[in-house]
Amino acid sequence: MNVDELYRLGIWYANQFSELNRHYSALLDPLTHNASQPDKRPVENELNTLNSFLSVQKFDELSIEQIKMLNSLGVDTYIGPEGASYVEASVRTSNYDPATAVQRLNSAIQSINSTRTLLSAYIDAVNNLGFGADEVLAEDGLITIRIGFQNDVAINNVTDWKDTAKEWYDIIRGVSMACEEKPEDVKVIGAATGSVILILAGTAAFTAILAKISTHLTSVVKDIIGVRMELENLRQKKILTATMESEFRKIEKDKSDNAISTIEKLLEGNIKVKDGDINVALNNSIKKLLTFSEKGGTVDFVSPEDDIEDDEVENGDDQDGGLRAALIEARAAIREYQGERESLKLLYDGTKNT
Repeated sequence: MNVDELYRLGIWYANQFSELNRHYSALLDPLTHNASQPDKRPVENELNTLNSFLSVQKFDELSIEQIKMLNSLGVDTYIGPEGASYVEASVRTSNYDPATAVQRLNSAIQSINSTRTLLSAYIDAVNNLGFGADEVLAEDGLITIRIGFQNDVAINNVTDWKDTAKEWYDIIRGVSMACEEKPEDVKVIGAATGSVILILAGTAAFTAILAKISTHLTSVVKDIIGVRMELENLRQKKILTATMESEFRKIEKDKSDNAISTIEKLLEGNIKVKDGDINVALNNSIKKLLTFSEKGGTVDFVSPEDDIEDDEVENGDDQDGGLRAALIEARAAIREYQGERESLKLLYDGTKNT
C-alpha cells in the first residue's frame, strides 16, 4: 500500500470514528452499570442504534489493500456488518453475562481507539512532511478502476510488464467493443507500488460490464480453488489416483467453460451490438480475466457517489438521464462485486499458507 492509499484510509476512518465511538460508548454505559449494580438498566435502544449504524456502514470507496490494512490492525471485527454480528454475539446470547459483555465491548472500543490513534499519527506525519495526498481519481463521468498485479501475476521485470500489458489490452478491448467503445477510451490515470497497481478510468458502461464479469468470475474462481484444494488434500493423503485427478481437472475445466457461456448470457442487456468479432473479443476478455483472477490478481472499483437516486432517473428529473442511469447501473454492479471479492482474497491467501 502506498502513501496516498494509506492517507485516504486514515481520512475515511476519521470520518467514521466519532459516531462509531459514540454508539459503542453509549451501549457500554448501561452494560457497565448492569455488571455491578442490582438494578438493571435496559440496553435495547443503545444496542439497536449501534447495530443499525454498523449494519449500513459503507466500504465502497475502500480498496482491497485498505480493507486488508483494517484487518491487520484488528479493527475489522468491530466495524460494519461484522461488527454488528460481534455486538449481537456479545449482548444477545443465551448465556448472557453483563461482565463478559462489558469486557467484549471494551476490547472493541480499545481497538477502535488505537486504530484512530495510529492512522491519525500517520496523517499528521504526512501533513508535517508536506506531502499530503495525491488524489488519483477519474474525472467526472468516468469511474476509477484499480488493477492489482500480485501473487502469480506480479510484475517483477520488464518481460512481465510487457506480457501483462498485452493481456490487459485484450481484456479491455473485448469489454470496450461490447459497449461500442474503443480501448483508448479507457485512460491510465496513475500507478502505485507495493504490489504494482495500475489505476484506470473507464466509462460507466465499460465499468458496469467489467464489474459484472468480475463478480461472476470471483464466484467461479472460488469454486475452482475449492476443487484444487480438495485435489491437493487427496494428494497429501496419498490416495489420489490418476483417474481421480483426471476427473478433478475435468470439473475444473467445466466450471471455466460454463462461466464463459453464463457471463455472455448475463451481459446480453449490456451488449449494444452483436456480431462475430465482438463475441470473439468478449469471449477472449472473459477467459483472460478468469486466468488473471485465478492467479491472484485483483480488480477494484471506486464506486460513484450516491448523489442520485434511482427514482430521479425513472422520473426524468436529472439533466443527463442516460449518464446518470449508467452510473447507477455501474454502482450496483460494483457493489455486487465488492460483496464477493473479500471472500476470494481470504480463500486465496489460505491456499498460499498451506
